[in-house]
Amino acid sequence: MATLLTGAGYIGAALLDRLTETAGRDDEPVVVLDNWYSTPRDAFLAAVPPGVKIIDGDVAETADVARAFDALSTTAPVTVFHLAAQPSAAMAVREPGLTEHSNLVGARVLLEAATERQATVIFGGSFRVYGDDLAGLCVDETTPYGRVGDLSHLSKIYVEQLARMLGVRFASVRLGVTYGLSPIMKTTPAFMTVPNLFCQRAAQGEVLRVLEDRPMAFIHVEDAADALLGAAHLTSNSTWQVVNAAPEVASIGRVARTVERLVQQRGKHARIEGAAATSGATFQVSSRLALQPRHTLESGLVDVLDYFLARR
Repeated sequence: MATLLTGAGYIGAALLDRLTETAGRDDEPVVVLDNWYSTPRDAFLAAVPPGVKIIDGDVAETADVARAFDALSTTAPVTVFHLAAQPSAAMAVREPGLTEHSNLVGARVLLEAATERQATVIFGGSFRVYGDDLAGLCVDETTPYGRVGDLSHLSKIYVEQLARMLGVRFASVRLGVTYGLSPIMKTTPAFMTVPNLFCQRAAQGEVLRVLEDRPMAFIHVEDAADALLGAAHLTSNSTWQVVNAAPEVASIGRVARTVERLVQQRGKHARIEGAAATSGATFQVSSRLALQPRHTLESGLVDVLDYFLARR
């Protein structure tokens, strides 16, 4: 198998670990394309498994994407794990042009190149395409798109539908909010998810603010890597498909209380502000993907909290 990974960040680093574990003797080295916007190159080099080929470039530049494909130097079937995207909803509001460049233009350039080279694309999608009004529902892959409130998550719908239009062999893995310890950890709040951010703030003695205590779907970063690999095996049966990868549902308030309890177990104190009362609202998630999660919020947040406590 020949593998191209776009986006060498938080999820990408965990996926690289899994790709290294599962690689066969005849597999080509993984090629990674990144412009190091949100992941410092030095941090990636310190964490990357041996044998990875690195292409410095922008996924929105046709020439850079072509160089990444050419670096595979193989006639074997190519699988692209497309994770390069600006993930922050807040940054999408502040810098919409940046988000359009990476998430829309970059996706189009990548998908067009994959179509031309007959590559399979596994996309890091988002469970948020179903919207936020999910209480009482059982969400499966036939559930229609919901109201999306930011350009970052709207772009996930664009990529899915563009891939369908182009006819590329494609699977979108609709990931829940991702948390947990990865070989590359984000420490800038703008690029962090709520569970990891709560752990960082608790370790620093800061308040955990819950603005809205609504249920959300979550997945550990290592389970996200497993889901992406699992989706690659499904593409042989279908040209275009989407799969859910969001095995645990919890309210934001519950996440805050879990972090608070873990901090207290370590003899420290955390304070929660905002709507952190249990509302009772929830939903269920069904998936075509036979994913067996290895982590829960409880177990995964232990490692994240200890990581940030050790950095104090």
